Amino acid sequence: MALLRGTAAPRARTLVDVVRATAASYGPEPALDDGSQTVSYDELLRAVSALAGRLAEAGIGPGDKVGIRLSSGTNDLYVAILATLFAGAAYVPVDADDPRERADLVFGEAAVAAVLTDGPTLTVHEPAADDPDAPGDGPVEPGPEDDAWVIFTSGSTGVPKGVAVTHRSAAAFVDAEARLFLADEPIGPDDRVLAGLSVAFDASCEEMWLAWRHGACLVPAPRALVRTGWTSARGSSRRASRSCRRCRHWPRCGRRTRWTRCGC
Repeated sequence: MALLRGTAAPRARTLVDVVRATAASYGPEPALDDGSQTVSYDELLRAVSALAGRLAEAGIGPGDKVGIRLSSGTNDLYVAILATLFAGAAYVPVDADDPRERADLVFGEAAVAAVLTDGPTLTVHEPAADDPDAPGDGPVEPGPEDDAWVIFTSGSTGVPKGVAVTHRSAAAFVDAEARLFLADEPIGPDDRVLAGLSVAFDASCEEMWLAWRHGACLVPAPRALVRTGWTSARGSSRRASRSCRRCRHWPRCGRRTRWTRCGC
């Protein structure tokens, strides 16, 4: 039996490294578009850094967890997730329209140090710094062994359980996904990826990082729209996304509820 040597594993990195590398290559290209605002990769990094700075000033850093409960279908939701990562903390997501009891249980079990809600509004629960009034030195970015997220199970068979994933594992998954998905014709800055899954469901990570690993644009969809069972022109459809990418009318062309290209 022959023993074949495979390719060497890529170096360990973090999700912060992933998005920074993409922004360095595709800075002016759109990274987020929720229908009301299009945000480029350069603009995204500035917004994320500003919010990460607020988290750092509140004493949030590596080893902490931050609850995420912002409205679906908004750019702010994804800025909050990235800002938590840039601050070195792990994000703990709960759908904004889930019952308050679910949020209280998840955030309590995770022992979150703070919660980000619409605004974004930052509510600090347990300041990590010894002196919460002392100014921080700025965000401390995570290492590969730090947790990136803690996502809880539904709890249908008992008490919801949190599953933590490190940056090393998450970034390795993102890089593997990049090699496997659409290998013959990779997506890029001319493409859009629909973010239709709840960020409290781990499969949402595939949507986010499929876009951000390749320099594509993530298009958040409101959960209320997703639940109607509509079908969409997914971001992996190069023809649909590129047509509207050129004219910049989609999804602001008045046909957003059908999530189709604008016909340009």
